[in-house]
Amino acid sequence: MGLYLANISHSYGDNEVLDNVDVDVPAGQILCLLGPSGCGKTTLLRIAAGLEKLQQGVVRFGEKVVADYRTQTPAEKRGVGLMFQDFALFPHLNVRDNVAFGLKELSNTDRQQRIDEVLAQVNMQEHGLDFPHTLSGGQQQRVALARALAPKPAVMLLDEPFSGLDQNMRIQIREETLGILKSSGVATLMVTHNPEEALFMADRMMVMGPDGKILQEGSPNEVYADPAHAYVANFFGQANSVTGVSKDGKVATPLGDIDVPDCQDGCNLEVVIRPAAISLQIDGEEPEEHRGRHKRGHHHRSHDTEGIPVDIISARSLGQNTFVRFRVSGSDPNVPDFHSRQRGEFPEKPDGDVRAHVRQRHVFIYHADEKI
Repeated sequence: MGLYLANISHSYGDNEVLDNVDVDVPAGQILCLLGPSGCGKTTLLRIAAGLEKLQQGVVRFGEKVVADYRTQTPAEKRGVGLMFQDFALFPHLNVRDNVAFGLKELSNTDRQQRIDEVLAQVNMQEHGLDFPHTLSGGQQQRVALARALAPKPAVMLLDEPFSGLDQNMRIQIREETLGILKSSGVATLMVTHNPEEALFMADRMMVMGPDGKILQEGSPNEVYADPAHAYVANFFGQANSVTGVSKDGKVATPLGDIDVPDCQDGCNLEVVIRPAAISLQIDGEEPEEHRGRHKRGHHHRSHDTEGIPVDIISARSLGQNTFVRFRVSGSDPNVPDFHSRQRGEFPEKPDGDVRAHVRQRHVFIYHADEKI
């Protein structure tokens, strides 16, 4: 059974938080709704769950309408499994009783059997009599997942489910959760502001802008590799952004001329350059290989094959990479600093001049006049 939301709009007073949003999640698929805090993604999830009254549009589970202008099926009768960022376990109930909360209509024998099944599914069968305050964050999340899946819901709704976990536990729990959700075959809508989690969890993803509109939908790879808006490109990590005017099939930037073959002269353009697109070469060393491909007119070529001289401002190790901030040598004070991620170590005070090369990949061109 799938989840379908059509023409959903919602306002709080004069503040419109959702603007004609459509969502389609077939059974067995995980759709991640990615967007900044306050963009309306949690409101959309609450509308689907029945925790927020529908103002405009239609909500269907399979062929069954659970909310429209005539119908508002209560949350407890929708057959929804919910997971929240704070786990929302009952502190006065042990693990088994927490999981049993949504199984009151089953006989005691069937209820105990179902509890055993889902606790084994999340590897928590040894903690059935423990109380939430004695469990780690990861264990509490496993119990929350078991409780949500216990009634065999038609739809699973996840609201920032991993945000309360530390980094190592987050990686482990989201891998476990992904496997369990896929094996269950349930339609899942997950909202998050974390691009990494969306890329990892999603079969499909939708990116919401700050005004409650869907900016792009597609597979994780499609959305990441071919962002339809500058906002989407920047959402996957702060990128470098400069503006320029097209002329003779190119746009001039401080890091060199970039091909824009599809633009006539005089177009106001925004050039978005991801940090991974910039390779820094110290004199006497070979730069990383330039590679790229054209797609949607986004992946563009810099003509300055010798590189642009730059001055390093700072270099901070991130483990496998180094975050480097730099300025174009001799540039006007109004020209912004740039940043890049270099593989391995990169010195803050290099022994030699440094040149920046822009790889074709991860450079995106947008019309500067197109605002979200």
